[in-house]
Amino acid sequence: MDFTTDIFSLDKPSSVTFNLVGTRLPNNHDLFSRSKQKELVEQYSAARIFLRETETDDWKHWFNPVEDDVTDKAFKLIFRSHFYETALFYYNAIVDMSWTLCYVSAEFACSQQGKRVDLSGIRPIDEAATLLRSTERNVTSPTAENNPFEYLKMMCPEFIPAFDQIIDFWNDFSDSEIRKRYNFCKHKGRPAYQEIEELSSGRVMGFYVQNKDTGEKIQMASDISDVRYSFSLEDAIVQLVDFDDNKLFPYIRKLIDTLEDILKPSPMI
Repeated sequence: MDFTTDIFSLDKPSSVTFNLVGTRLPNNHDLFSRSKQKELVEQYSAARIFLRETETDDWKHWFNPVEDDVTDKAFKLIFRSHFYETALFYYNAIVDMSWTLCYVSAEFACSQQGKRVDLSGIRPIDEAATLLRSTERNVTSPTAENNPFEYLKMMCPEFIPAFDQIIDFWNDFSDSEIRKRYNFCKHKGRPAYQEIEELSSGRVMGFYVQNKDTGEKIQMASDISDVRYSFSLEDAIVQLVDFDDNKLFPYIRKLIDTLEDILKPSPMI
């Protein structure tokens, strides 16, 4: 499986040179932003690892070979569905983390034990880590009621381009099949993949009711396959690859570039 983009280009430069004289020391905003940037890239890497695994041919690593072709195919599809769902969770986590990346980059104060605490400047290690945990808890969906972005637009207008990028992406993504499938797997159940269902022995019996007016026979739900959330595993994998390369990566790339331009983080970090 080939991707057209390099996720590690989203991380901070691996090496930098700078003159110590006149170079600004890193502050909390730099630290918090770089921390979330690194975590986001690590999760992005995990998403691609599991998505690539859907094309693995190292099946002996996952289960003992069986002679029956149908059973062998079923095992492979089941494992591929697990890899797909794991990748699906990671990709959606990246979207959610982009909100946190922006929020901790912009927020100048957070609520800690009922009091507003200034995040600017530089702090001792334990205090800085505690402040970041407190700030992370304030992040919600960009369109949720009382979300922090409208407040931040007033307090930090220089970050408006980044907030707008997040909101525009979320408005397009929130009702997508990828987000719907993630929410289903997270909160409601497990999908029935069409390729796996086709290998099953099928329903035991069927019930039909005839419409008195039209004479049409209507099949009634009598098997669990009738009511499960079902879609094609192959199509879902293709959609996730396309989402990665053509929607998610450009969004994250642009957001990081925008935040870098606004923050101009210290090269020391």
